[in-house]
Amino acid sequence: MDIMSKLLQIVPPGRCSTHPDQLEVVSKDESTLPQVVPLVVVWAKNTEEISKIVKACCESRTPITTRGAGSALEGSTIPLSNGIVLDLSRMTNIINYWPDDLQVQVEPGIIYDNLNNYLKRDGLFFPPSPGGSSDVATIGGMVSTNASGIYSVKYGGTQEYVLELEIITGIGEIIKLGNRAIKRSSGYNLVDLVVGAEGTLAIISSITIKLAGLPEGRLQNAFKFDSEVNAAKAVSEMCRYGFDFAAVEFLDRQVMHALNLLKEYGLEETPSLFLEFHGPKPVLESNAELAESICTELGGTKLELADGQRPWEMRHYVTEAIKHRQPGYTIIRNDIAFPISCLPEMVGYCHRLGEEHGIMMHTFGHVGLGLLHALLLARKENETEWKKVLEINNMIIRKTIELGGTISGEHGIGLGHKDLFALEHGPAVELMRKIKKQFDPYNILNPGKIFDM
Repeated sequence: MDIMSKLLQIVPPGRCSTHPDQLEVVSKDESTLPQVVPLVVVWAKNTEEISKIVKACCESRTPITTRGAGSALEGSTIPLSNGIVLDLSRMTNIINYWPDDLQVQVEPGIIYDNLNNYLKRDGLFFPPSPGGSSDVATIGGMVSTNASGIYSVKYGGTQEYVLELEIITGIGEIIKLGNRAIKRSSGYNLVDLVVGAEGTLAIISSITIKLAGLPEGRLQNAFKFDSEVNAAKAVSEMCRYGFDFAAVEFLDRQVMHALNLLKEYGLEETPSLFLEFHGPKPVLESNAELAESICTELGGTKLELADGQRPWEMRHYVTEAIKHRQPGYTIIRNDIAFPISCLPEMVGYCHRLGEEHGIMMHTFGHVGLGLLHALLLARKENETEWKKVLEINNMIIRKTIELGGTISGEHGIGLGHKDLFALEHGPAVELMRKIKKQFDPYNILNPGKIFDM
């Protein structure tokens, strides 16, 4: 019996398809990596269905790639041609809600913005905003990549909020990991092991997360600088003094130019910082005053935005603006992270590489976390140019590792950067392979991602 016949014994025909159009949709994600058309796409609606699907695939050794919104940026949801796509985007229920405990249990397909719209009636929110994809990113996807966002500098990334997971292993076994206790010292922390594993260890069918209260007050301001390095130095200095940021975002002059081209914002095309503080009014005013003082010392001045312009709305469009800046060009991306004191050095290094090689370099990101995106543009059909830009991207990643940093601060490894994964982790990769085998003995869960077995 082929895999399609087995799946049709588990789910109705309307939730299992080999239609070319539907296979085309699930053959790619938001990365610039080549698409791969799978055998079948199946939409599960509950834990029991997922377990049965995994058992069917285990019997035939059919690879499974789990998918939510498909907004991944490193190819972690690109399937295999001999595999299936297990789409969890229809699992969108809020299973349990405990507002008095600041906790909620959800299915993996619920979208970040939709969850927060539900929570705000009680003055609560799930803080680790996934930036420009908050309107499409699913909670399951955020857990799978340990996503972070603009408010993670104050509130932390996704991992800090996950209390309990229901998972399905590579043999179809249903297991609960963790519990609703905020602090625990009981056994191995298997929850954190699954968070960020990009679907290679298990399929997540429910997630219990803790929440935070909406802030009493907010204050936003913006500063412009004469150089990218000085803007980075301002962030490093503010972090050194222990500023209580809610968010600090860096956008270089090329990013500001791209935003103007896409949205006609009329922004000054100069390196800029967008800042946000949360708390009572006296705290907001004090932090804003200190931030302005440090920025001024490094040549920064207030960036005045036009009426109706909102910093985070503009930040939302950054990647789209870069993508559409130059017709015929493709983005090569990274999401490096490193000790915060290295931020000026890394920003300067990226821009020197861009200038020396004549490559369009764009740097931006949640820099309060020591996290930087360096996006390059090149033409795929120009073999020499494409090869050169890929090598520049690798040079940036190697430099990050030399400084004690990581290949990925928020997007995961997927297919995009697995060639340099061992450079960061060394012999620990073999230990990861052994862990993978315990969860997924037949290597059917998202095989080929992060590292090869």
